[in-house]
Amino acid sequence: MTTASKIIAFVMTGVLLLSGCGKKEAETAPATPPETIECVMEAIRELDMETLNNYTDNYVQTYCNWIGVPVENEYRTFNELLQPGSKHSSRYQSAYMLNQKIMENLTWNINDVREEDDSAEIDMEITNIDMSQVMGIYTVQILDNMLESPGIGITQFVKDMSDLATAKEDLISIIDGLDSSDLSTINVTVSAYQDDGQWKIHLTHDFINAFSGNMYTDDYAEDIEQHIDDLEAQMENKVDKWVEGIENKVSKWTEQFE
Repeated sequence: MTTASKIIAFVMTGVLLLSGCGKKEAETAPATPPETIECVMEAIRELDMETLNNYTDNYVQTYCNWIGVPVENEYRTFNELLQPGSKHSSRYQSAYMLNQKIMENLTWNINDVREEDDSAEIDMEITNIDMSQVMGIYTVQILDNMLESPGIGITQFVKDMSDLATAKEDLISIIDGLDSSDLSTINVTVSAYQDDGQWKIHLTHDFINAFSGNMYTDDYAEDIEQHIDDLEAQMENKVDKWVEGIENKVSKWTEQFE
């Protein structure tokens, strides 16, 4: 992945950084690793943040201001949906709609469970919409916008990256343009552990990437990579011409004083 693509992917990761058993009052806590991972996967698909946090190590820490009032929470995943007071903001609503769209096609299978004392390993096959393809298409759109804008496109790039609500709408539109063949299936081993008698799931980067549809990969499909390479070559040519134009103007201005 090229430098420009990595920048876009890094910024968009912040846009996206979701039931089941937690919403049923009579439901008892999951008693085994398979029950726990089923509960967590259902919570992810249904965007049940309470259940997700109850049965995983999603929560990291809370940051407070100088008088001790909580101002920001840190979570391993779905950070934007879990900030203090966030449910009352338009930013939360747009983030919720995007995550809801991403998780529409989430399915999974448990292939094997290996339990020993207070820990367990769960081999899973997780399928979701191919978000690496979505992010690749979005990167192409960003580069196209830069090429079509005046100058070297920096102003347009900053505008696209700062307008997160529009970015989420664009991503939803791209997802809507895909079909059932545009899926990503990833095999991953998930770790579980006992905490005060309750099984919990460890949210590793690989696990998060798997249920997020391979969103956090460094590679795009070959055809998308080639398209991005072509666009970036055009961008380099555009920048070279822009620099040449500036140099010519400076040269003419300097000649006036010689």
